[in-house]
Amino acid sequence: TFVPSDEKTRTKIQLQLAAAGLTGPHALRNFYIVRMVLGVALPLAVAGIVFGTRAGYIGLPERIDKVIGGLSQQQLVAGLSLIIAMGFYGPMVWLRDKTSARRREITEAFPNALDLIQISAEAGLGFDAAMIRVGNEIATTAPALSAELLTAQREILAGRSRDRALLEMAQRTGVEEVTAFVNVVLQS
Repeated sequence: TFVPSDEKTRTKIQLQLAAAGLTGPHALRNFYIVRMVLGVALPLAVAGIVFGTRAGYIGLPERIDKVIGGLSQQQLVAGLSLIIAMGFYGPMVWLRDKTSARRREITEAFPNALDLIQISAEAGLGFDAAMIRVGNEIATTAPALSAELLTAQREILAGRSRDRALLEMAQRTGVEEVTAFVNVVLQS
């Protein structure tokens, strides 16, 4: 399979994918497929084109053919090594950047959402109804936080305990403010 057999590694990557907002049932498998395609298939395709061009099986535009023909064996190996490294590590860099951007978005939007939850609760809505209302209201301005609030509420409506749903929301976001909020809610 494409997914590592080590449970610790799988869990670590699944948490990173969840923090990046990629929580589908096949997110982990798809992530590793992309890494394999970029790290193995792409370099093999490039190598095939280079060697096919050099052997005369593939005709490329003269300009490209001249560049490929001028490369030494050492330059080709270095180039393919670079493509392999970028293919394997590029998705990890992309995941880290996406996770960071999503956490920043949630961190920036959370104080306003917390105020809205408080106002909604003071206006007479229950805690769950306030979270649903706020989640729906901020969907256009803070889609990541909205998705997290609504996901937690869907889990609660589906039968998961509020404690568990909120703790998982805090874990998925990886944002300290959300974790502190969840801890306060759980204590009250």
